[in-house]
Amino acid sequence: MSIILRLFLTFAKIGAVGFGGGLAIVPLIYQGMLQFNSMDPEEFAELFAISQATPGPLAVNAATFSGFETAGVLGAAAATLGVALPSFILVGICVKFLNKYNEHSLVKGAFTGIRPVAVGMILAGFVMIGQTALFSGALSEVQSLAGFFENIKIIPLAMAAATFVLAKKFKINAITLIIIMGVSGALLCSV
Repeated sequence: MSIILRLFLTFAKIGAVGFGGGLAIVPLIYQGMLQFNSMDPEEFAELFAISQATPGPLAVNAATFSGFETAGVLGAAAATLGVALPSFILVGICVKFLNKYNEHSLVKGAFTGIRPVAVGMILAGFVMIGQTALFSGALSEVQSLAGFFENIKIIPLAMAAATFVLAKKFKINAITLIIIMGVSGALLCSV
């Protein structure tokens, strides 16, 4: 099977089961990319950052960049089409039936069950990206609490905390935060 077809099928599967939006889908994309051996965790963390900073849906951006990294322009097209096509099909089907059955207890129960999955997937994405962005080694290899603290990247951790505070307390928008932290990273982390 060609790599283009494999990319399309991998991302179509991700698009079909990736409930919860872009952040929830990041771990699925990373797991899917492992089979292609086209990027390591640090490269994927950079891809995630670029996907967040560029206009458009995170899942589509991440798929496009992953496909491009794996197989160039055709890989980008295959991954993008793969991740988006199931959503178009599912939304068309769901809208038709949700309007008719949205008050049914099974439908309400299904959505009650899906919401925690989306939260869990977002947390999984946070842990995956957080490991490479905030720690200098694999957390699974840390043997002690002291070893945990030795692996922390102080400046990136402070930037993540500052971003959280600026976004939540001061309501600074994402674009401004990306610019502020990009400039801060260039000044503080390029030494």
